[in-house]
Amino acid sequence: MASHPLDIPGTTGRVELVPDMWWGRSYLTVDGSKAPSAGKRAFILEGADGLPVIATLGRTTMFVSAPPVEVNGETYAAVEPPPVFVRVIAMLPIFLGPFGGLVGALVAVIAIIANLRIAGSRLSTGAKSGVMIAVSTAAYVIWFVSASAITAGL
Repeated sequence: MASHPLDIPGTTGRVELVPDMWWGRSYLTVDGSKAPSAGKRAFILEGADGLPVIATLGRTTMFVSAPPVEVNGETYAAVEPPPVFVRVIAMLPIFLGPFGGLVGALVAVIAIIANLRIAGSRLSTGAKSGVMIAVSTAAYVIWFVSASAITAGL
């Protein structure tokens, strides 16, 4: 998993967020070591004054793979949400659901999950768009070939 450095004032060490989009087990590291747990989705960081500082992880959203981190009432985002047009591109395979039957819905779900993962990656916006268009195109081709094979077999 890729880590995302965070600039949190008032803490010592290099704080990084290691996200887990699939299982929700994201955690914080300080100088490469996992930060001690302070409860569910909370971690203890060392403050600049030597006192412990509690950092709480928020929830991930559909298009952002890394949760926000809240420290002393301030929220720090490790990953910015992608632009709206990238979100629209990510959802292109959704049309396979209502028009493609069961096979189309299955292919659409897999392609949308892949696109959401790509949307939350560190790729540039142009690269994200290109890869997601390729995934969406592949989904439509896979559906067409599968549906044709199933129809020909009937």
